[in-house]
Amino acid sequence: MLAGRRPKVVFTDGSTHPTVAERLRETCALHILRAYPSEDVLTDTCRDAEAILARLGVVTARVMAAAPRLRIIARHGAGSDGVDLAAATARGIVVTTTGPTNAGAVAEYTFALLLALLRRVPDADAGMRAGAWCRTPLVGEALEGKTLGIVGFGAAGSRVARAAVGFGMHVIAAAGRGSDATPKPVPVLPLLEMLAVADIVSLHVRLTPDTHGMIDARAIATMRPGAVLVNTARGELVDEAALIAALQTGHLAGAALDTYAVEPLAVRSPLRRMANVVLSPHVAGQTKDAVLNVGLAAARAILDELAGRRPQFVVNPEAYAARP
Repeated sequence: MLAGRRPKVVFTDGSTHPTVAERLRETCALHILRAYPSEDVLTDTCRDAEAILARLGVVTARVMAAAPRLRIIARHGAGSDGVDLAAATARGIVVTTTGPTNAGAVAEYTFALLLALLRRVPDADAGMRAGAWCRTPLVGEALEGKTLGIVGFGAAGSRVARAAVGFGMHVIAAAGRGSDATPKPVPVLPLLEMLAVADIVSLHVRLTPDTHGMIDARAIATMRPGAVLVNTARGELVDEAALIAALQTGHLAGAALDTYAVEPLAVRSPLRRMANVVLSPHVAGQTKDAVLNVGLAAARAILDELAGRRPQFVVNPEAYAARP
């Protein structure tokens, strides 16, 4: 830690577990912002900060340029897409994630959304609350025997695959790159070939320049008629306009979505009015245990960096070489 001064840590929102703030407050001065802070607010707040614990909101190059003391941006989650990684690396600012800490929660929620869609759980619940007892319209689709195509066979995707086998599903995967190119215990096909044969496609790949918009109009047109898309990864992976069009024409039977191209999802988005879509507000990784453990992992990264130790899940190790 820095002698004679408590390092300042900025939380980009107050939704982290209270224990996380308690842990950091022992040695650091905290400044907790409201969710989705503007660039102006974040820039002004971070001018004298050594660390940012980033959950909701985007840490831009402008924010970093105004924060000469900044040493680490610890993402609350598995992705680093909410940070301008190139700017951070150039300034010697370490960016960390929490690795696979919430992968189990994401995998569980993937099936929660999928089952809610295929078994029409929201419709059944709404009808019962309205006083109805109407069973015929609620005939759903089974998972057993269906082919599940997984895009991104990392910590969450591999857990989804294991659960799918338990449901009696056939599992295939899209060919990956980098760490996702390692051998997989399921058949692997090029992305478009996989999309053409899968009944259900579930996205678990990280958002990078290469994966941005990968499920575009061409990819969606390749999907078999009546297929279903599940996205608990990142909304920017999908061309939202093309998805909406495919759902409207019936080419896709449905979608179960937890993430969106722009968050929060616009109140007037057509997705909010579509009967063949199940929606949730980016909560796949939120169980009580996961929120605590992810928050503590982010806090641990900050404390390690401020103490001169290298954190566990550093996304840009090149940042160390960029420091004076």
